[in-house]
Amino acid sequence: MQALLNEEVLRMILKEPVKQIADELLEKELSGRTWSIDEFRRACCGGKSPDWVSTFVFSKFRNEIDCLKGGWLIPAHGKGTKNIIFAKPACEWMEENRQRIDWEAKIPK
Repeated sequence: MQALLNEEVLRMILKEPVKQIADELLEKELSGRTWSIDEFRRACCGGKSPDWVSTFVFSKFRNEIDCLKGGWLIPAHGKGTKNIIFAKPACEWMEENRQRIDWEAKIPK
């Protein structure tokens, strides 16, 4: 039996409105939020270890992501302090720069 609706046409028609709604929800969810390194690594780094994220994202791209230089990371300074990560710009940067990160890199022993 033939479908009354062309599924491919329906997908094309709905794709942009659904994307727009998803983008709006994500923006509302992330705007103004900060993350710890654990939240960031789970959301944006596939669960890589904190040491891996510090080495291959934070250290490697320090000049781009440092908050004082317009980025999204306030790095920990000294013992007992923690990184502060602004969630929305961090997600946007990760999406734009994911090919620049060596996802296969290993922490030196």
